[in-house]
Amino acid sequence: MTNKFFWKILSEPDPSLVWALKKEIDLPEVAAKILVNRGLSDPQMAESFLKPTLSDLLDPFLLKDMDRGVERVIYALKENQKIMIFGDYDVDGITAVSLIFLVLNRLGGNVSYYLPNRMVEGYGLSEEGIVEANKRKAKLLITVDCGVTAKKEVDFANSLGIDCIITDHHEPSEVLPDACAIIDPKQKGKEYPGGELSGVGVAFKFAQGLYKRLAQDESELEQHLDLVALGTSADIVPLTKENRTLTKFGMAQISRTTKAGLKSLIFISGILGRNIGTGQIVYILAPRINAVGRLGDAAKAVKLLTTKDENIASQLARELDKDNKTRKTIDEKTLSEALELIEKDVDLSKDKIIVLSSPSWHQGVIGIVASRLVERFHRPCMMIAIDEDEGKGSARTISGFSLYHVLKECEEYLIRYGGHEYAAGFSISPDKIDLFRKRLKAISSQRLSFDDFIPKLTIDCEIKLSSIDQNLVDSLELFSPFGPKNFCPVFLTKNLEIFGEPYIVGNNHLRLKVKKGDSIFDAIGFGLGDWVKPLSMKRIKIDLVYMIEKNEWNGNTRFQLRVKDLKIAEI
Repeated sequence: MTNKFFWKILSEPDPSLVWALKKEIDLPEVAAKILVNRGLSDPQMAESFLKPTLSDLLDPFLLKDMDRGVERVIYALKENQKIMIFGDYDVDGITAVSLIFLVLNRLGGNVSYYLPNRMVEGYGLSEEGIVEANKRKAKLLITVDCGVTAKKEVDFANSLGIDCIITDHHEPSEVLPDACAIIDPKQKGKEYPGGELSGVGVAFKFAQGLYKRLAQDESELEQHLDLVALGTSADIVPLTKENRTLTKFGMAQISRTTKAGLKSLIFISGILGRNIGTGQIVYILAPRINAVGRLGDAAKAVKLLTTKDENIASQLARELDKDNKTRKTIDEKTLSEALELIEKDVDLSKDKIIVLSSPSWHQGVIGIVASRLVERFHRPCMMIAIDEDEGKGSARTISGFSLYHVLKECEEYLIRYGGHEYAAGFSISPDKIDLFRKRLKAISSQRLSFDDFIPKLTIDCEIKLSSIDQNLVDSLELFSPFGPKNFCPVFLTKNLEIFGEPYIVGNNHLRLKVKKGDSIFDAIGFGLGDWVKPLSMKRIKIDLVYMIEKNEWNGNTRFQLRVKDLKIAEI
């Protein structure tokens, strides 16, 4: 057997920088090496990274148009104008709607919310939503996690006498909507030093701006950091700068949340009492929140996250769990059909992008399936669910192939599009799909090489098993929360002996013990059960790539190695 990935071991950093950092902030050498390689050689920057505080958060008025947006909301509050929040139907949008709704309620606002039906309206600010705002006699519409490309829709709202405030984090179009305020860290003309915020992160900054201008106690907003952590982790945005600070404190807030709905969701998901990190959000909580938006009514999830009634919360959490099970069934069927289409219509020896379409697919799950195809084939994938006269598409990609910019180059074939580097959505007329596919193949052929399709595994450094102790593990925990641009440190140790017999647990997961000298560690490799037979050979030695984690069981804590990849050592 061969290893799954191309191993890319980072070069050894400057020893003088490592030594200075190790001495200044009392770190194990391994942790200091990782910090230097991640551009954090300055002791003050490293200390701020390892131990962020909420006082590190920047002034919200550094965001362009924040002042104008805040003043318009304050006017609406004073005049008791009706306000409607319009949000996207994914976890980022749902948490952003929930946060702004709770904040404006607290400030005495006459506020309601609206989330589009994915099946009818598709992605982004819709005319249907604006018509609904007009029916509700709203004078102010606030978008969250969408709207920065909605020029036509904002013009329609203006014609009805409805002012719009756009809060978003996606790439703006060249011609901006004619809104009262556009609050987006990616907006040109005023670079925001806080980094690439999520949609709910921008919503939190907007809430901060309101509280600051109204001289309210900003510490009240800390109760909503649980929502920020949920949306930010689920949206797979870089966990650096403000995102990292907000998510780190948000994780702690999740464990002590006062929100009845979130508590019920944690209970029904089977993780009550467990340590909740980004992994638990991405793979356990987020799919349940996402499921209702994927299958129709995302407003149900907002009701869950904003209700104070524990009975309603419990009922809604069970409904979300049930919807998620239905979604999984649809996922599996769609993935099976997509694989059949790839077998029949895609030449993986030539095609550098996968573009699939079908009238039988549910548009709510194609993004998930596209992600699975990217994982399997390690190349960009676009899936289109055709519904009569319009196809709704979801796209996922690999590093170095920015979806937003690629879709922009194909906009002549598209009805609308939006998103960012790694994930995007679009609408297209069915008769344009073949031309769209042809153009995408040409672009990917120019920009990608077949080397890009070999999955790469970045290794922070090579270490000895004897280096793994409580001090190192405690230091590595300070690097969390983990996510894009701040991944969990990955290590390589060579020439390890197999101690005892390896075996399979669960669904083809590898369990083994590895040994070098006096050091022996348990290790687990998910999906690596096929290695059991090769590893059962006598006197075999392996090179192991892994992360270090705590394994808590029956009140006892031990360290174990989470295997990312392995190969037979070259003796």
